[in-house]
Amino acid sequence: MPLSIGPGWSIGPGWSIGGGGAAPAVATDPYFMYNSLLLTGDGTNLAQNNTFVDSSTNNFAITRAGNTTQGTFSPYGTNWSNYFNGSSKFSIATSAAFGFGTADFTIEVWVFCKFNSAIQEFVDGRSSDGALPWVLGINGTGVARTYDGTTLRTGGQLVENAWNHVAWVRSSNVNTVYVNGTSGHTWTASQDFGSTRPLTIGNNIGPTSEPLTGYMSNLRIVKGSAVYTSAFSPSTTPLTAIAGTSLLTCQSNRFIDNSSNAFALTVSGTPTIQRFSPFEPTAAYSSSTVGGSGYFDGSGDYLSLTQPTAMSLGTGDFSVEAWVYPTANPASFWSIIDARSSVSNVPWAAGMRLVSGNLKATFFNGADIQGSINVPLNAWTHIVFSRVGTTLRSFLNGVLDINTTMSTNLNVSGNQVIGAIQDPTYDTGYLTDVRIVKGSGVTSVTVPTAPLTAVANTQLLLNYTNGGIIDNAMMNDFETVGDAKISTTQSKFGGSSMLFDGSGDYLVAKSSPFWIMSGDWTMEAWIYPTSVTGVHVFIDTRNQTTNASPVLYTNGTNLVIDTGTGAVVSAGTITINTWQHVAATRSGNSWRIFINGIQVGATTTNATTYATAYGCCVGTSYYNEYFAGYIDDLRVTKGYARYTANFTPPTAALPTY
Repeated sequence: MPLSIGPGWSIGPGWSIGGGGAAPAVATDPYFMYNSLLLTGDGTNLAQNNTFVDSSTNNFAITRAGNTTQGTFSPYGTNWSNYFNGSSKFSIATSAAFGFGTADFTIEVWVFCKFNSAIQEFVDGRSSDGALPWVLGINGTGVARTYDGTTLRTGGQLVENAWNHVAWVRSSNVNTVYVNGTSGHTWTASQDFGSTRPLTIGNNIGPTSEPLTGYMSNLRIVKGSAVYTSAFSPSTTPLTAIAGTSLLTCQSNRFIDNSSNAFALTVSGTPTIQRFSPFEPTAAYSSSTVGGSGYFDGSGDYLSLTQPTAMSLGTGDFSVEAWVYPTANPASFWSIIDARSSVSNVPWAAGMRLVSGNLKATFFNGADIQGSINVPLNAWTHIVFSRVGTTLRSFLNGVLDINTTMSTNLNVSGNQVIGAIQDPTYDTGYLTDVRIVKGSGVTSVTVPTAPLTAVANTQLLLNYTNGGIIDNAMMNDFETVGDAKISTTQSKFGGSSMLFDGSGDYLVAKSSPFWIMSGDWTMEAWIYPTSVTGVHVFIDTRNQTTNASPVLYTNGTNLVIDTGTGAVVSAGTITINTWQHVAATRSGNSWRIFINGIQVGATTTNATTYATAYGCCVGTSYYNEYFAGYIDDLRVTKGYARYTANFTPPTAALPTY
C-alpha cells in the first residue's frame, strides 16, 4: 500500500528522502511495487532483443527463428503473487492444520482487486456451503467480510486496485479483522472451529461461486497464536513460517506451500504466478541475481544450433536442466531441447508431453519415458533429466519423478532445436537456464535460487540475459520489431534511449494481467519526436484494435489519452526535436494529461472498466501508427496515480527499485 510520510514532509514521485546534512540518498521509488513496466532505455548502442548467447565456455552460435525474444521475467527473486482471473482457485485436502477448535488463530493475506459488485472470497475453511467454521473475503463494495458458521460480519474498507493487508485474528475469544493494520471490526465469539478442515483459496467451497478477480500474495494461516493483538504496521517483506504456521503460500515462483506441512495445492482453472507483489525490491535488476528468460509465442518461434558432437551424450552420464513456464498446452510436446535430426529419429529430446490434458516430464530416446507429476501452466517449474550409470531420473522442483533404467546410446547427427520439436510443434511460454552437462549427472536436486552458471562439463547454457531493451520492473519480455533499438545519439538520462524510425519499429509484449486495471494508474515517458505529422503512439495497452484499454499518443501536435475507443483528453502542444516529459493519469474516474509537468486540457471524467488482460505495444498502436523518434524512461504504474496536479518532471533517471 502507499507509504505514509510524517507531518511536514513531502516527497516527489519516485524519490527517497535524505536526512539533513547527510549524503544524498540513493534514489528509490516508494511505489515501485506498483510499476508494471519500466523501460529505462539504457544499454549498448544498436542493441535489440534478437541475439541469443550460449554462456557455456563453448559459446556456440545460436540461430533465432520466428520472433523469439528475451527479457527480465525469470524464476528468481522473492516478491511474488498469484493472479486469480475469476474462474480459478486452489484447494487443499482436509487437515487438522486448519481445524482451530476454540484456540487462537491468525489468517492474513495481501490482496489487490477490483470491487465488482459481487462477493469475493480469499480463503474458505468450510467443508460445505453454510457449514462451520470460517470464510474471509470482501463484499461487493470492498469491505472485509467474515463468516464463522453462524454470523456474517463486515468491517474495514479496502482500497480498490491497490495492495491491502487483511487479517482475521482470534485472541482469547476476541475476534478482530484488521485492514492495513487497523482494526475494522471486533467481536467476542468462542465457536469451536473443528479439528479437521479442507481449504479453498481464491473462491468459496461452493456450490455458489464467489471468486476473486485480482492478486493474492503471502497468505499465511497460523494455528494456536494471535499474531496481532493491536494496531500494527504490516510487514514490508515477505512473510516467513513462524511457529504454528499451518499454511504459507502465494509467495513463490510456483504453486507451493512454504510451511513445514508442505501441503499439495490442487489448482483449478488458470491462476498465474506473477512477480507483481506488495513488497518493494531491495535492489535494482541484475542479470547475475535475477537472470532472464526467453519467450516463445507458439507460432514459429525457436532457437537452433548445430553441434552434434557436444550434444551426443553417448552411453555416459549427463544432465539436462531448465526452468519452464508454459502458458498454453501444446498439441503434443512442449520442448526444452530436441536433439533429433527429424521427428522420427533417435537419439533424444527433453521436455513435457501432453497426457490426458496434463503436461508430464518426458525424455524421448526412441520411446517416451514419462513422469507422473503434473507440470502446471502459468507457473515456473524446475526440471532436471539426469542419467547416472544406467539409471535415468527426472526431478520436478527437486522432487524425484522418473526413476528407471535407460542405457540407450544418445549420439546426435543433426541440428538441435530449443523451444520446439522437429515435427514442428512450438512452445508457448517462457524458458530459461537451459543447461546441458555431459559426463556427469545428479541423483538429487536442490531447486536453484540464482541463475545457473557453467559448471564443469557444461556443453550449453542459455540464460537469456542478452536483451538490449529490458523491463527493469522485471515482469515482461519485449520483442524488438523492425529496427527498434537502443541508440546513444539522443538521451534524456543515462547516455542512451530507445529509437523508433516511424516505419515498422516497435516493441511488443504478450497479453498479461499487468498493464492497466480499472483503478488508478500512470503512464509517462520522456519523448524526443522527430515528426508529429499524423498519429504517433507511445504506448498501447490493447492486444487488438477492437479492445478498450488506454492508449497514449500524439495526434498532430496534441497529446492524447484514449480509452481505446475514443479520446478522453486531447490538448497541449508536442514539439519535435526536443526532449519533453509526457504523462497521463487516472485517479478515481478523473483522467488528466501533462506535458513537462503542466496539466493540459481539462480533467475529464470517465468510468471505463477494463475487465480483461491485454498485451502492450511501445512505439506503435495495433493500427500500426508508428512513433518516430526517441523514448526514454517509459514507466507504467498500476494502482497509483502519481500526478493529479502540476508537478516538476523528474530531474534524473527514474529509480530502478
